[in-house]
Amino acid sequence: MSWLAVLLTVIFMVAKLLGIIAWSWWLVFTPAIIYGVIVLVILIITFIAAFKD
Repeated sequence: MSWLAVLLTVIFMVAKLLGIIAWSWWLVFTPAIIYGVIVLVILIITFIAAFKD
């Protein structure tokens, strides 16, 4: 799944730099941000589950 987030982010970055889209940079990096949040949530849940006794 990380390849999809990276691919979309790169495509959006190139489109933004070429002037094809006029999105804010927040929208351009949204796929990477969403993937990072998902990974962070999984890590937190794993950490809580590992030390729950």
